[in-house]
Amino acid sequence: MSWTVPVLVGLPTVVGAVLLVVRRAPLRNTLVVVASVLVTAASVAAVAVLADRAGDGGAFFGLPGGMTPGYAVLAMDVVLAGTIIGFGVAHRRWFAPLLALAQLGIAGYLELGHHLPHLEADRLFWVDNLSLIMILVIGVVGPLICVHALGYMRDYHRANPMVRGRRTVFFCLLFVFLGAMFGLVITNDLPLMHVFWEVTTLCSFLLIGYTRTTETIGYAFRALNMNMIGGLGFSLAILILAGQRSGVDLARLTAEPVGGLLLAAVALLALAGLTKSAQMPFSDWLIGAMYAPTPTSALLHSSTMVKAGVFLLLRLSPAMTGSTVGTLVAGIGLLTFLFVSAVAITEQNAKKILAYSTIGSLGLVTGCAGVGTAQAVWVGAMIVIFHALAKGLLFLVVGTLENRLHTKDVEYFDTLLSRMPRVSALALVGIAGMFIAPFGVVVAKWAAIRAFLEVPGWTGAAFVVIMAFGSSLTIFYWGKLLIKILSMRAVDPVERALESRVTRFEWVTETTLAVGVVAVTALLAVLSDHVVSPYAAAAFPSGDAAAGVDPVVVGVTLLAVVFLPILAVSAWRRGGFDQADFYAGGRSTRPDHAMGAALGATRSVTLRGYYLDDVVDGALLFRAGSLVCGLALVAMAVVGWVVAA
Repeated sequence: MSWTVPVLVGLPTVVGAVLLVVRRAPLRNTLVVVASVLVTAASVAAVAVLADRAGDGGAFFGLPGGMTPGYAVLAMDVVLAGTIIGFGVAHRRWFAPLLALAQLGIAGYLELGHHLPHLEADRLFWVDNLSLIMILVIGVVGPLICVHALGYMRDYHRANPMVRGRRTVFFCLLFVFLGAMFGLVITNDLPLMHVFWEVTTLCSFLLIGYTRTTETIGYAFRALNMNMIGGLGFSLAILILAGQRSGVDLARLTAEPVGGLLLAAVALLALAGLTKSAQMPFSDWLIGAMYAPTPTSALLHSSTMVKAGVFLLLRLSPAMTGSTVGTLVAGIGLLTFLFVSAVAITEQNAKKILAYSTIGSLGLVTGCAGVGTAQAVWVGAMIVIFHALAKGLLFLVVGTLENRLHTKDVEYFDTLLSRMPRVSALALVGIAGMFIAPFGVVVAKWAAIRAFLEVPGWTGAAFVVIMAFGSSLTIFYWGKLLIKILSMRAVDPVERALESRVTRFEWVTETTLAVGVVAVTALLAVLSDHVVSPYAAAAFPSGDAAAGVDPVVVGVTLLAVVFLPILAVSAWRRGGFDQADFYAGGRSTRPDHAMGAALGATRSVTLRGYYLDDVVDGALLFRAGSLVCGLALVAMAVVGWVVAA
């Protein structure tokens, strides 16, 4: 098992370093494809080897030869802090450098002052079923995004000639990102996990600021600042835990519900998870990340970065279950889900709609982690799996559309099925994966409702109401995208030729992810019985059994996922589109597209611009949600401090 770390962490990191010096496009393309295949193969092999030992609380292991990190962790802290300070000084941004100095000061005090307890060499790393899920998510979706980027970045630079080409740096960062994520999800030593945590923060900062325009640099520093706040919380938690009996062993910290100073440390770690998963009031950084090239958005939103946040929160769930801190974490997640679902209705930018949807889905996972029951974490883990595949697919499809239609505005996605039928079918699979499975499955909703109702008092009922309203709001933006894609008309040869310019890298990766969505749906019961339910049972051994999945439900879900794209493509193949006047609910319409309404009133009819502008103020809602969740975050900090005192 000791080979797991050098392969999973070392292989992508070495590939990234090599790509930094490879400037010839054909050689780079070959290297990225080969490396992606190797990373995926390594992750699958690691899961196959570790699967037998991952049950019953997981397996612990160390580095080859019994090595320990020693001062290497502090050295990495110095390098990371120095890099952040350097960028901050160069751009006259001081907040992130100050946070980096604070973290470095804590690390130096603990390490050089010999206040930091070191784990046994054979407990540095911890793998359980949750880790295996994350290894597969990172090792399958991440490399596919890297391969997709080969075609996307070529077209991106052709369409944006003013953007200086730095693809060597771009692909280097993608692979280093994957290596850091692998290390993060298998590490049991919190100081070592913190290093991987901050490597992902630095990589995301550099990827968001790839174009180096004033706008993207601003968004990059926004992401850096917010994630460094979480990083400081992580450092303070390590400072507290260094003097506690459990030490910096994550498995021991999360073995059972905690109180006192341990709960204060858990609250600080939860703060780090909330910032990384872009929960309100920290959601703004992920929206700004949408201005980066689409592979960056896909990597941050599907398989890495934000998944690190909910991974940590799911890890912490057994420790904060039943506590006020856990309830507040759940409240922040569910309120985030509600507010961003409402804001997404008002958005026209396709990438931003996907971004809000991502934040909302992560809010549901956060809510489940905060509630802290076997039922809840079962739902949370299921959402993580489906979200990684379906949302990764949707981001890549939107990137393909952006490079062909030269816009991200959904108003220009009209009659997409007629113009780009195969791409539309892939998009429909992704939407079905998010809209129908698994959270559209009755058993998953039932499990979540049951878990929320187990929260004592009125809080549980409030959680159910929030989830119900938030889920209903998602119908608006998913339905809007479906209408845009499914509308059809006759197209000319020039429009039909758009799809012929999609690169083979894009076809392979998007098709693979679509097949993955269908396969995971078909194997829903197997995943539940052999992976997710055992993880939930091990995390909460004294709780109720996690939800199961009925085969009939799997069949209905699978039919729903594949039926929509098949039906759409069949309709496109039949052709023979007729232009016709629309039918307005049984009332005649005038030539100016006005229809009769109740009490003699008239309403204008339109097939576009359905954003409820006169009902919902997206910017105001976003600020209100950030304020409410910010107050909940302050309450969580106060509770943690009071309990510790």
